[in-house]
Amino acid sequence: MHPYDVAFSPDGQDGITEPAPAQAAGGAGYRPGPLEALAGAFRLLVTGPQPLALHAGRLAAGLPDRLVPLDELTILLLHPSVSTAARNKVWAELVRRARSGDPAWTVGLTGVALPGLTRAVAGLAAAWRGDPADLEAEVLAGFLAALRALDPGELDHIPLASRLTWAAYRAGRALAYADATWAARRRDLDESCRAPARPSGHPDFILAAAVRRGVITAADAHLIGATRLEGIPLSQLAAETGSRHDSLCRRRAKAETRLTRALLAGELEFTGIP
Repeated sequence: MHPYDVAFSPDGQDGITEPAPAQAAGGAGYRPGPLEALAGAFRLLVTGPQPLALHAGRLAAGLPDRLVPLDELTILLLHPSVSTAARNKVWAELVRRARSGDPAWTVGLTGVALPGLTRAVAGLAAAWRGDPADLEAEVLAGFLAALRALDPGELDHIPLASRLTWAAYRAGRALAYADATWAARRRDLDESCRAPARPSGHPDFILAAAVRRGVITAADAHLIGATRLEGIPLSQLAAETGSRHDSLCRRRAKAETRLTRALLAGELEFTGIP
């Protein structure tokens, strides 16, 4: 999974501090959200005579045999010609440098992850009614928490891009679910206001309801969500998990058949958020 943006660690160990709250329009002016602020910091690190860079060819065969600035490396890693193994070698090196305590490399890693983390926020926007900056911060927080939890001895053996960006998405989703639960309760209490749009049709809620009812397993929901909602190719997921492509294809088809039958039978009526 290479859709890739901070949680701002409370103890500041990641070298990134939480920005001051945005001021209202008409005050001191516009303040960027966490993702935009991160993107700005990343741009500063990759411009100038000595941009933050990795010698890509020393990490994996087939990559340029030179120092590659991280903004160029971000685009390179998204290209389908780059193998999963090569991509993970680069991510492993970025993770090692970010975990070394150098703030620049923490920003560098999250900057490389920006495309996927931006997609994670976009995928949750429909279910989130609060300040967009709060959702962005939660997604970033999930990313950094997962980064700190990695086992240094396993970096070359796990799909790092998928592991970190999926953790970021789950953190944002938990916040969005909590907000949707609050909105539903508020709607019941305040009948004088127009009720907010019901979130039951959102794919994540449908998958969660299907797991609760035992229609599909949590692994099936992850498979459908990753390939249908996140756009991760089955071939890539198979390579990263060590599974057969045809097995994943059959498994997804069976799970989607059960899901469709349950939806047509009205078995997945939204009753709440887990």
